[in-house]
Amino acid sequence: MNILLIYFTGTFNTRFITEMVRNEFIKYGHSVEMVEVNYKTESINTDNYDLIGLGYPIYAFNSPLPFNRFLKTKVKFKKGQNYFIYKNSGETLGLNNSSSRIIKRRMKHQKLNLTGEYHFVMPYNIHFPFDENFIKEMIEKDHKLCELMVYNLCNGIYRTIKSNIFYDFLSFCISIQKIGGPINSFFYRIDENKCIKCYKCIDQCPSGNIYEKKGKIVFHHRCDMCMRCSFYCPSDAIKIGFLQNWKVNHYYHLPSLEQTSADRKPYITSESKGFYKCFIKYFAQIDSDYSKLLKVKEERAKNGN
Repeated sequence: MNILLIYFTGTFNTRFITEMVRNEFIKYGHSVEMVEVNYKTESINTDNYDLIGLGYPIYAFNSPLPFNRFLKTKVKFKKGQNYFIYKNSGETLGLNNSSSRIIKRRMKHQKLNLTGEYHFVMPYNIHFPFDENFIKEMIEKDHKLCELMVYNLCNGIYRTIKSNIFYDFLSFCISIQKIGGPINSFFYRIDENKCIKCYKCIDQCPSGNIYEKKGKIVFHHRCDMCMRCSFYCPSDAIKIGFLQNWKVNHYYHLPSLEQTSADRKPYITSESKGFYKCFIKYFAQIDSDYSKLLKVKEERAKNGN
């Protein structure tokens, strides 16, 4: 198959997952292209692709506005085309189940066929930083889920994530990014005593919201709250308004953690409590499904398939 992965990424978690997905498809002999969405991304025509993957980070239990806008205005889909969704967040709360509702509705209107939806977990870029051992475990589960997802997609096995009216309504009410980013950006500030004028925030902003004026770094008011600028600022010089107390200024070194994830004690156990309790069932389900997949592959190998 010719596969196109269209994705939006804030602090590059979704890019990390997308590269994982691409590599897994390549193992099956498929051709894969990746398109990262930002304010400079050109329009796309998907006529030459057999399968479309749509990837995004979940923002306040919703798909990101710039991603929604891009799919609506800059992608020409082919009627009857197959697509799947792969999304990620820092927790497994049920409200995340409804985050794709806008995308699904738009794709249904354009007569596309949903072939699967999958939810990956990645470390927070706001609220609080994750422990490295926890991230290693996340990456292990993500690799298993990725292998499951690609196997299912390549073998016509449909799997989706069920939502309900209650989740859909709450998700709609919480979608503060529609006004939250532009309003909060009025309160963004640069600490001139810390700023080293590296201009990473300007160069990397996916919405082109940051610029230099009279030697100072200033903000427009079209912020999508992806947190890339404050997350990666090397001198922790960016103050993010109302969200300052939740700011995470942290580089996780995901490729390095990916390479050192073996031989360690489980971070999530049956005794995990509080915030971490939601991962118990989620991780267990991935492990169970993955064990079943390995058995299926073993049987197929014995039968020469």
